[in-house]
Amino acid sequence: MADFAFAPKGDVRLQPYSGSVWRGAFGFALKRLVCVMRMRPCEGCPLAAVCIFPRFFGSDPDHDEPRPYVLAPEPTPPGGWVHAGQPFRVRLTLLGSAEAATAYVMQAVLDGAAHGLTRRRVPFVCLSVTSSGSATAAVAGRLHGIEPVDLQPPPAPPAVRLRIMTPLRLRLSGDLVTGRSLTAGQLIGAILRRARLLGVVVPAATIPSVREQARALAWAVTRFGWLETTRFRSPQHTTMQLGGIVGEARLDLRATPDLWPLLWLASILHVGKGASMGFGGIELHAE
Repeated sequence: MADFAFAPKGDVRLQPYSGSVWRGAFGFALKRLVCVMRMRPCEGCPLAAVCIFPRFFGSDPDHDEPRPYVLAPEPTPPGGWVHAGQPFRVRLTLLGSAEAATAYVMQAVLDGAAHGLTRRRVPFVCLSVTSSGSATAAVAGRLHGIEPVDLQPPPAPPAVRLRIMTPLRLRLSGDLVTGRSLTAGQLIGAILRRARLLGVVVPAATIPSVREQARALAWAVTRFGWLETTRFRSPQHTTMQLGGIVGEARLDLRATPDLWPLLWLASILHVGKGASMGFGGIELHAE
């Protein structure tokens, strides 16, 4: 996990949540960095099996299969403006085998920011890069490794306040779940699916208990809303709406101890559609 601090060279207005624009800049820079086939489409490329780019974006960048990273910018300031020189933070988390590509990925994040964001291509200068909130990871232009993410949770609290910081997009039977209909069980189910698809081991012996406890779990207090943002799709030169649930809720965990490790996982891995660009970001506050 690495935390980047950037500052734009000029005033720039970002979406209410800017994950899609950072992901787009990162993807373009990563392909430019590693592609030896003159940026040809990945589909049908003879080097696709050995190239690192398809692992991060696939042959179809819009396909929403789990990716081995989370690129999560901080929430955009009220009004959307980030002013010249104002620090703006982006967190990068690499998962599983993606750690072998650390140097390429970190360089691509830097290159994408320097190339410029939004249609105005406003460059962002890197102020610092820190690894897991500790030692400096970028010194004199040389990049060091990212400290491993610790997936072991702390002891379970009796209750937790769960805050959905970035739009949570879950689909059931083809329809987006809203804040009014979201249940704690649906959230736990989505976390289980994401963990399984990313290869994160959840002990098989605990899964029946987890599912039973999830069905019985209910929100104690909820304050959910909806945050609408947009995504610009470069190949089609179109925009698409990307909304999701934000807000907070309280959970009493005294009768459901097996659910705490999954909630802790979600605070690191994110959950739902668009998780690789920071959607479905969750904060946990023990009570």
